[in-house]
Amino acid sequence: MSEPHVRVIARFAVKPDQVKAFVAAAREALVEPSRRDAGCIQYDLCQDTGDPGRFAMIEAWESEEALDAHLAQPWLREAVNRLLPMGAEPPSVQRLRPVS
Repeated sequence: MSEPHVRVIARFAVKPDQVKAFVAAAREALVEPSRRDAGCIQYDLCQDTGDPGRFAMIEAWESEEALDAHLAQPWLREAVNRLLPMGAEPPSVQRLRPVS
């Protein structure tokens, strides 16, 4: 039996004057390169419909190893460092595994 895919939900609260810049930078620096990583099944930037300054990165990975390899990429650290100053609060990240 194979292990279920790994899911990640990374939440970001962005300063109101940084929303457009955050979206552009996140697409360029995170979404597109992450989708090319080995083992990436899904990598979507989603905006809260009730609060346009809140975002979630919804991810699915083939395995823990694929996710760990993604997280070890130097470009990922650079992208996160580029986005952090736009934040209104520290991001939160959850690693999840389907149970059904």
